[in-house]
Amino acid sequence: MRPGLRAAPDPDFGPDAVEPRRPAETGPRLGLALGGGSARGWAHIGVIRALEAAGIHPGVVAGCSIGAVVGACYAAGKLDALEDFARSLTKRRVVGLLDLRLSGASLIGGDRLRRRLVADLETRRIEDLPVRFAAVATELGAGHEVWLSRGPLIEA
Repeated sequence: MRPGLRAAPDPDFGPDAVEPRRPAETGPRLGLALGGGSARGWAHIGVIRALEAAGIHPGVVAGCSIGAVVGACYAAGKLDALEDFARSLTKRRVVGLLDLRLSGASLIGGDRLRRRLVADLETRRIEDLPVRFAAVATELGAGHEVWLSRGPLIEA
């Protein structure tokens, strides 16, 4: 885990802490849990668009893997830029983003996608976002679930 990220359970974020940071809006209150898997992750963008078109504005978002990327961009107000990027992808561009590795916890490192996100999210901190957000990860050593809800957004 990189310095500055909070790995301990966060009493300010979880099932009992669902107050949105932005002012309450009319309509239902909703929290989103966004999952992993590239195709599913890109589909999350459309779901968020449909919810907002219906007047439903999620006040809290949590995600893992690509769901964390989509959730972070939504919470930071950068979903348009992520959607433009996703719509520009071709098979060739997807292969160009893959950084395959034979060691570590995954076959795809995500470093190239991370570098693409840095321009828009580099200085943002999770706790300063207008929508509450957490990235959900697994601590490899112990196998425990970790909610990253404070610190640099790009690191989470």
